Amino acid sequence: MARPTIHKTVQERKEAAREKHRRYYAKDQILQRRREHGVKKRDKEAEAISKEISRAVAKGLRGCEDDDESESASESDSDNSSDDDETDTLSNLPACLLAIKVAKDNMLTLIGADPCEFAKGKFGEYVKSIPDDCSTKGDISIIVNSIGEIEKLLKRVIRAQDKILNFCGISPEWHAADTVSRFLKTTAAYLEDIQLLEMSGGIVELTVAQWLGELMYQKDIRI
Repeated sequence: MARPTIHKTVQERKEAAREKHRRYYAKDQILQRRREHGVKKRDKEAEAISKEISRAVAKGLRGCEDDDESESASESDSDNSSDDDETDTLSNLPACLLAIKVAKDNMLTLIGADPCEFAKGKFGEYVKSIPDDCSTKGDISIIVNSIGEIEKLLKRVIRAQDKILNFCGISPEWHAADTVSRFLKTTAAYLEDIQLLEMSGGIVELTVAQWLGELMYQKDIRI
């Protein structure tokens, strides 16, 4: 059965179309305001992370007189020493907190304050690497290498976080480390989501997911 005619005249159809457009653009403005609010909120969260870790580090280092030990811990976080050597430097709470602070600084240098924007940027780099005729896949190493860098940082954070748990349990210091850990895990998950779609469905599957807003970073899912 045919759908009944709602707007019978040309003028009524024009008015209906205008109203539909007004509702559409009003919705777009609402979404834009929400996105702007989300960016401001994430900036505040990043600032809170930095302050929380700084307070934890200051608390842990207060009263610590062994400057040489702290210095060696800092150097061990910045070089390419083995896992066992790095674990040996985490012999006390101040050394662990210093390791977290160094990892946090490296994290913000690598990723920035917003994991969504970082993932979006890497996805954009991957898309630009796809040939115009789509004859071959893009350079997935852009995504894979970024995941590797994040996982390297995450291993250091988890190692120090576990030591902090042994030293003082579920404490403000542990929560500060956990904040860094979850930030890194979230960013890695965003990139792994892109990698998995590219591997399972290729460019088509990835394009459809991005167009529908189904990628993890588009949904702003946090771990």
